[in-house]
Formats: sequence, structure tokens, C-alpha cells
Amino acid sequence: WDGKPAILQSRAVDETGYVQPSTRQLRAVRGTRSIYHNNAVQSWLVEESGEVRNVQLS
Repeated sequence: WDGKPAILQSRAVDETGYVQPSTRQLRAVRGTRSIYHNNAVQSWLVEESGEVRNVQLS
């Protein structure tokens, strides 16, 4: 890490080969009003100060 702001993302693949969807992929299937079972890829913003925040990319 070079100290500049960066976005980190976690993504899982299960034993059947299912790949965790991005937020965009999940919205395409479920729409924008789905709030249950939100299993989209998780994104984190790491600031220059080292502060980490949960962010949602679309």
C-alpha cells in the first residue's frame, strides 16, 4: 500500500463455484428495493490517515 486512498473488496467463492456477486449484479437480479440476504461483495475505503470506512460501489 502506497499510503494513498484505496478501496479493498472481499469476494467469496463457495465449493460449488458460485461467485459472490457485485452490487451491480445483485441489483440487476433483485432490483433496488431488496434488503434481505444482501450478499454482495463488501467494499472498504482506506483513507490516507488509515481510517477505514464501509462504502458501497454501484
